[in-house]
Amino acid sequence: MIMRQVRILRLAAVVVEYQAGSTASDLLHILLKDNPSYGDSHNWTWRAGRDFRDNLEGPYIVRLYAEFEATLRDYWLNCLGRDTEPPMNQLVNVAIPDQYFPQDYIDEADEVRLYRNYLFHGAADEPSADLAVLAIHQVERRLRAYVSRLQPDW
Repeated sequence: MIMRQVRILRLAAVVVEYQAGSTASDLLHILLKDNPSYGDSHNWTWRAGRDFRDNLEGPYIVRLYAEFEATLRDYWLNCLGRDTEPPMNQLVNVAIPDQYFPQDYIDEADEVRLYRNYLFHGAADEPSADLAVLAIHQVERRLRAYVSRLQPDW
């Protein structure tokens, strides 16, 4: 299988894992409705179960972006033969895109980068008005579109 396809499948696998976690969270929610003290015997409260459900998507978006970053760094080193480690801002926007990258793909991947940074570094604050708040399926679609423009094998 070509490397680009391997990397796209790795992005998809993170989304499937999120979906499994979301289903498990739904089951936990049902269990806690019937037995609010269920978590007590496992050293957590019903509130922790609720927070788990409410906050599930963010860590998977961070993981999706980590796969994307690993893809770009691998591509940078093994396809383009570069042994430097530029910041992701430069890789996404300038260093990797060539004439085969529509500007929309670059801009949307960069919006994911900014949203990931918010989740990773500043999620305790409200997002700024200009920050694109994205669902996991939007993130995966944007990152997959960007990766689809890379050379097929490296």
